[in-house]
Amino acid sequence: MANPDPEIDPKIAKELRPDCIMATGRSDYANQVNNVLGFPYIFRGALDVRATTINEDMKIACAESLAKLAREDVPDEVAAAYSGQDQDTVLNISYLRL
Repeated sequence: MANPDPEIDPKIAKELRPDCIMATGRSDYANQVNNVLGFPYIFRGALDVRATTINEDMKIACAESLAKLAREDVPDEVAAAYSGQDQDTVLNISYLRL
């Protein structure tokens, strides 16, 4: 959840954990996770528990939730929005590579 520079270079992460799913806030790396995806949920969680700060446990919970979401099947309405495009580069695990 470091932006604009990732805390670990995606290539190094992939070398250390070939099975990792790596996303950054940068558009020049594969798998950009824009703030629009991450921040609403971390702030919703903070508001729900009336937290006054965002701590490391909250960031980890957010990252784990996004990782879980990345492994789920693509919903039909999302697939329909990308119809006609190369699905291997847009909507599946084949895209999740460095």
